[in-house]
Amino acid sequence: MKKLLLATLVCSLSSTYAVASENTTNSNKYQGFYVGAGVGTTDFHDDRESFLKNNHTVGYSNDSGAESYKIIAGYQFNRIVSLEAQYTTYGDVKYTLETNGIKATGKTKHESFSLAANLGYTFDNGLRPFATVGFGQISLKDSMIKDDGGLIRLGAGLEYQVKQVPGLGIRAAYEADFYTLETAVKDFDQSVGSWYLGTTYKF
Repeated sequence: MKKLLLATLVCSLSSTYAVASENTTNSNKYQGFYVGAGVGTTDFHDDRESFLKNNHTVGYSNDSGAESYKIIAGYQFNRIVSLEAQYTTYGDVKYTLETNGIKATGKTKHESFSLAANLGYTFDNGLRPFATVGFGQISLKDSMIKDDGGLIRLGAGLEYQVKQVPGLGIRAAYEADFYTLETAVKDFDQSVGSWYLGTTYKF
């Protein structure tokens, strides 16, 4: 899974410069810096359901769905290519650990920074379907774990450029950060993402 994601990332980013160079004849209305923000729900996935610790089986379950928030900044080169940076703070992921009938609860906080290629097409009516692929850094912490590491960012969405307010964009999207949690017991593949609504303004 991680190799597939990495291959997708490398191929997409390597094509970004070529696509941007081939489309320099587009109108200036498709170019410029933009900033924005978004709010959504947190979606968390973990490949562990149980694991061994000190010769005891530990059951694991989690519950996500709290609000997430995004700060967005980027540059649009043309109808097709943008380069976008995001800071995302996700809602707490609540979890339960169970050993021999004894339960313990906690919560994990995730924050990430990513840099991604935003690839799509801006139609004349203002609609722009897009996909994002990139990389970045994630930080997670709870009462037992505090860790920082690399991530791969993947996402897709739809944006609308409001003709009545030049520069204003409204988007709906899903984006997720994929990473590996390294523990003394085992490494676990995890992802934390967000369905969100956002607005951007291009200068």
